[in-house]
Amino acid sequence: MPQERLYRTEAIVLRQMDYGEADRILTLLTPGGKRSAIAKGVRRATSRKAGHLGLFTRSNLLVAAGRNLEVITQAEVAESFEALHGDLMRFTYACYAAELVERFAQEDDDDEGALFGLLLGLLRWLVVESDLALGVRFF
Repeated sequence: MPQERLYRTEAIVLRQMDYGEADRILTLLTPGGKRSAIAKGVRRATSRKAGHLGLFTRSNLLVAAGRNLEVITQAEVAESFEALHGDLMRFTYACYAAELVERFAQEDDDDEGALFGLLLGLLRWLVVESDLALGVRFF
């Protein structure tokens, strides 16, 4: 069955890498698997998508299929997990979990829905709980 040219998905940003002068390549974990996508113009000061595509942000995205990479055309924040960016230990544990997920998840593997839920649960745990190591061990 051919893949749709334009689709909506929910995603957590695992990694971001600057590309060119104003673009950024993002590694996303969706309920449908790990994906790589480009956000055009997101590094410009006037970009409307910049705040919606931060690290560890759960967003609702509109994605268009491109030749090599998928292109993010719209983004809306569902959960931002701001507490992770203000505390070094919380941020470190979140980076550790994101790196594990990125290494274990395969590109375009449709069986990653459970992994998406597990990572989302850990990010929520890291925001509110005080025993951070316990949540990461459970993860």
